[in-house]
This record gives sequence, C-alpha cells and structure tokens, in this order.
Amino acid sequence: MRKHKIIMSHKTKLLTICYFCLAATFGFSQSGSTLSGIVRDPRQAGIPGARVALIARDNTTRLTVTADGKGEYRFERLVPGKYLLEAKARGFASSAAQAAQVEKGAHVTIDLLLPLAGLQTQVVVTASGTPQTTDELSKALTVIDGNMIDLRNEYSIADALREVPGLRVQQLGGPGSFTSIKTRGLRNEDTAILIDGFRLRDAAATQGDASALLQDLSVTNVERVEVLRGAGSSIYGTNATGGVINIVTGDGGGRTHGKFLAEGGSMDIFRSRAQVGGSWKRERLQYSLGASHLNVMSGLDGHSPARNSSAQGRLDYILSPKVRMSGRIFATDGFAMLKSTAQGTGTLPASGAVEAVALPVEELHRYEGGAPISQLNPGSATFIPAAWNPDYSRAGRVFSGALNISARPSESLGFTAGYQGLRTRRRYDDGPAGAGSQPKGSTHSFYEGEIHTAMARVDWRLGRYQSINAGYEFENENYGNRSLLPNPVNNSAVFVTQRSNALFLQDQLHFLDGRLQLAGSYRAQIFTLEHPLFTPLSSAPYSGLTFAAPPAAQTGDGSAAYFFHKAGTKIRAHAGKGYRAPSLYERFGTYYGSYGYSAYGDPRLRPDRSIAIDGGVDQAFWNNRAR
Repeated sequence: MRKHKIIMSHKTKLLTICYFCLAATFGFSQSGSTLSGIVRDPRQAGIPGARVALIARDNTTRLTVTADGKGEYRFERLVPGKYLLEAKARGFASSAAQAAQVEKGAHVTIDLLLPLAGLQTQVVVTASGTPQTTDELSKALTVIDGNMIDLRNEYSIADALREVPGLRVQQLGGPGSFTSIKTRGLRNEDTAILIDGFRLRDAAATQGDASALLQDLSVTNVERVEVLRGAGSSIYGTNATGGVINIVTGDGGGRTHGKFLAEGGSMDIFRSRAQVGGSWKRERLQYSLGASHLNVMSGLDGHSPARNSSAQGRLDYILSPKVRMSGRIFATDGFAMLKSTAQGTGTLPASGAVEAVALPVEELHRYEGGAPISQLNPGSATFIPAAWNPDYSRAGRVFSGALNISARPSESLGFTAGYQGLRTRRRYDDGPAGAGSQPKGSTHSFYEGEIHTAMARVDWRLGRYQSINAGYEFENENYGNRSLLPNPVNNSAVFVTQRSNALFLQDQLHFLDGRLQLAGSYRAQIFTLEHPLFTPLSSAPYSGLTFAAPPAAQTGDGSAAYFFHKAGTKIRAHAGKGYRAPSLYERFGTYYGSYGYSAYGDPRLRPDRSIAIDGGVDQAFWNNRAR
C-alpha cells in the first residue's frame, strides 16, 4: 500500500506542473511564422525526399518535415525565437547546422546544402542539456550518427561505442554476457547512461548504475548516440562522474519511411530489426517506432544460447504553435544461459603471483558432467575456467516510459515538464544439474528496481548573449531483492525506498558572434530514506543502527571555448565536480541461508566525490573533411 501512495503523490506533482504549463500557454495566440527553403546538392539541384529538422534553442520544439519533389521544405505556425536547422538525405552527408532567427509574423527563407563528403557541424543536446552546434561545444563530446551505426551493421549499443576515444568497452563472452563501459579509465558506475536525457539505471544493481542492463541494449530506433567525456553531475546527477552516454530516440516526422534488416550466420545466430516513422495531420502528429530481435541458438561453444527482443518508439503531438507534447517508450526482454564462475584449483602458494594454467579440457568436461573437484586430476593447472551449467540462466526485463510537455509563452521564455517511469527486473535461476557438486533443489534470485522521476524546467533567454536554464527534479527509488532457496525456511527478502529532491541552474553566455562560449552550472540534491524492511525480521542485520540518508550533494561545472572560424580551430576547457551516491545494494544488500544473514552492504557508506579538469584543441583540416 505504501508503494502505491508514493506513485500517486508523484503523479499528482507531475499533473500539477503540466497544468500550469498549459494554463500559461493556451491563452496566447495560435498564429505563427513560417520558415521555408530548398535542400540542394553540390550542383544546386533540389534533393527530393530530404528530411529537414528544426530544433528550438531552448529544446521546447523539435519538428521534422520531408522535402517535396523539388527539394522544397516548409515549417508553418512557428513561435518567434531562435532555432537550429539541419537536413539529411540518403547518399549525402548531413548539412552544416544553421542558426535561424524567426520574428513574429515573418516568412524566413533558408536554403540548405548537402555535401557529398566531409564532417559537418551537428546539433547536439548532451553537453549542456540544451541544443547546441558542435562548433559551440566547450566540452569533449563525440556523436555517433544512426546512419553510421547502420553502415557498420552494429546490433548493440556497446559495439557502436567501441571506437569512441576515451571509452573502454568490454564484454565477458558472447551475446548476453556481462558488458562494461569505462570512461577515461574510471569505473563502470562512473558513466551515466541516458535515454533522451533521462537516466537509465537499475536501482537493484550492485552499484545502482546501468551495468546490469548494458548487455541487453540493442540498436532499435536510435537517431544518434552522444558521448560526453568529463564530469556531468551538475546537469545529470549521480553516476555522471566520468562521463555521460545519451541514446537519442528517432523523432520521426516527414513522409512515411522505414527500413528492415534480417540476417543470420554462424553460431546459429539470427537477428532482425524494423523501423518506421512519419507524420499525420499535416505534421502535427509525428511518430517513430522500432523493434529488434536477436537469437543466438548455440553460441561460440555450443552451450551459450541467448536472445533479446527490444522495442523503442516516440510520439510527438503539436497541440498549438506554443505547446508540444511527446511520449517515449523503451523496453527490452533478454535471456541468456550462464556459466559457473571460474575458480582456483591445485596446490597454490600462500602468497605471490600465480601463473594462470587452465584445467585440461578432458578434466573440464568431467567437471561439467558432475565430478567433484576432489576427483579431478588438475596436473599443473591453477584454475578451473568458467564451466557449462545446463540449468543456470539469467532473464532480464526493462521498461521505461517518458512523457514531456513543452510550452513557449513568449520568444524568450520556455517551460518544460517531464516524467519517466523506469522498472527493471532480473531473475537468476540455478538448478541441481551442473558442474561439480550442486545442491539439491533450485535457487531463484530476483532483483527488482523501480525509479520514478519528475522534473520541471524553465528556459529564459536574456537578450542576445545570455540564456539561463533552471529547474527542479524529484526522484523516487525502490530496491527489492528476493531469494528463494531449496529449503523454504531460508527464503529472504529486502526492500528499501529512497527519495531525492534536486534544484539545478545553468548560465550560458555567447559573445563575439558565437565564437566565445562560456557556461556554468550548479546542482544541489537532498536525500530522504525510509527504514529498510528485511525478511526474516527476527534476525535482521544492522540491529540497533540508525539509518541515515546520504548527505546532501552539491556539484558545480564550468567550461569555456573559443572558435577561430577561418582556421577551423577551437580551444576549450572544462572543470567540474562529480558525485555518486552509494547504491541501495551497497548499503543494504544481504543474503540469508541456513547459517543466518550475510551482510553485503554497509549503511554507513558515504558518497564518492571527485574533481575533473580537462582541456583540448579541436582542429579541422582539408575543408572540414577531417578533424
């Protein structure tokens, strides 16, 4: 009952925020301005079917249209303000992002050129949480375009990230195996994973990050992936100590379009992906949807089947020129057979380095057939490799749904309210069969996390040179772990709830026709904790302790960049404070068996704090063909 009350209270807050945004906006005029032009190739001919995107500088508006048979595009009923414009078409590089100023009642014309090759300026959102061109960035950020992912034929997000500078991607086995991403040599939990700006993490994971979900993140309906290297906690909160990876969902728009992929190969592997997008009601309703499926029926050793099904979609509805609503879903369902953990064997020295010598294959097969370690003939072997276990498996499900409403009551003022519900569930099953001496009966472990996030933000442009973003974020986090053992007397469970309230502020300055960029941000976050519940209660751990919430977090960030347009040179610097709250598992994780409780966590753990400083020089060569 308590859990439902939390959710209803949270939804009430969200509805209140949305109500005031709508009420403040619908009273304004429904009329708007227009922006049109022609998308041309290097010979100045129009490009039919080119897709043109228009993004408001305050991120309250994102529209996409398809050019007609002459290459002409048109946006109608626009709210006055500053925008960024870019175009894409099959067989061409993306156009350079162009700034557009739309005045009240004006008809603006801008033609766009699509080159045949070269690296062009793109529109990104992750570095500051607001749209920017890559020329304006004062932080280290890499963009992996969805078209590039298709050309490489990557099927997972982790594979798409392998060539990003500063990232180390590791996968311990084939598809479905544990995957880690480290930014600039830091730990897995120091990189925040986002979907469309909302944190994606497992509240029931050991570090409360996205590590337990990475192996199931497939390329489904991805517009692009943006990778920020350096501290991002002042904008994105916990787990952004080393960097941020933002997966941006395709936004649809334009004429109905789609693509389909199906292929198979060795290891009895089959995968497919389908995507569709478009618009209805004269671009007022824009949609995109993707689904993917991966099925590995045998794996590298013939005993490692895995499968994953994913769906990702987005729906945008323009209520009026000043009000826009968008919804997004992301869901995965994954399964993989696991192997037993590797372990030492033979006579090992008490100290010092030990040469790694694997158990002979014949003995490994005997071990996998049920022979106990005491009956093996290890020879000179020092360890037993991960062994096949026919009834040891992992199943994981993730569902994330997000809703945003944006309003622009005036040219210089915008409001955004958003909500994300995120639910994760992992199940580990281990039966009596398998390597060595297995206990009779089956063991089932459930790890369940649920996070509800609501936010409200105001974007305010003060004249030509300054813009301020400020807002509030509420998060309700639930962690649960249930263990069902062969003897029901030893079953156990733990449930913990934690909430946080955060205020954030960012100030961005633009001088010298955009050549000089300065930005500073600040975030304050306060936590509250409910008393954890342990089952069985009679011998619950941490008895007599007073459970305290993590201390308040305060983080700041500053960056600067200067761009020499003629030379194609940009000098940038960035400094920021990082913060990571200890996960609920790290504080309250337990295991219960016939011998009683084992406490894996420590309620007294304090947060991780860090300071990061980086700088660099970006240089373009050969008419922007290389960078």
